[in-house]
Amino acid sequence: LVWRFDCDPTAPKENIHDYIRNRQESPSNIKSMPVFYKNRIYVTVGGDIWWGKEKAWLQCIDATGTGDVTETALLWSYPVERHCCSTPSIWKGLAFVADCGRNVHCVDAETGKPYWTHECGGEMWASTLAADGKVYIGTRRGQFYIFAADKEKKVLCDTRLDSPINGSATAANGTLYVATMKKLYAFQASEP
Repeated sequence: LVWRFDCDPTAPKENIHDYIRNRQESPSNIKSMPVFYKNRIYVTVGGDIWWGKEKAWLQCIDATGTGDVTETALLWSYPVERHCCSTPSIWKGLAFVADCGRNVHCVDAETGKPYWTHECGGEMWASTLAADGKVYIGTRRGQFYIFAADKEKKVLCDTRLDSPINGSATAANGTLYVATMKKLYAFQASEP
């Protein structure tokens, strides 16, 4: 073991089933993948989507410590509106994350300072994808958004696909792949 970090040290750790459907106080969990960037770990943590508290955070943790670093390694914590199962994405010093409160957030990856929030048309269980200066995300209502990966909010695309989007978009070789519950789409930029 190199180190360990409790993302919610005040949350209940015992008799956790006593907190089912308690939207105010309950154990926290991590439903996202941690992201490593410049000796830091970025991770979302919070109450269970179905049964737990609605509080959730994007946290930035110093990854250089050893032992139990719970009291020393938290660099910043940014509260999101509701539950979060989205893996954050990092692009040129900016961190992007989606929450189940229908919001996409852009914060400074160094300080946690918020730059913008955008309310989308549905909950997001998928993770943001930051690539080629853009941020991509789909909602459980089938909306698909593209934002500029920038400190200033710029919505480049807001469109609706055929059904809910639960998974994250991916990109390879100039093609963007987006899966809905019914179809897999492959998009390419049109020639100017």
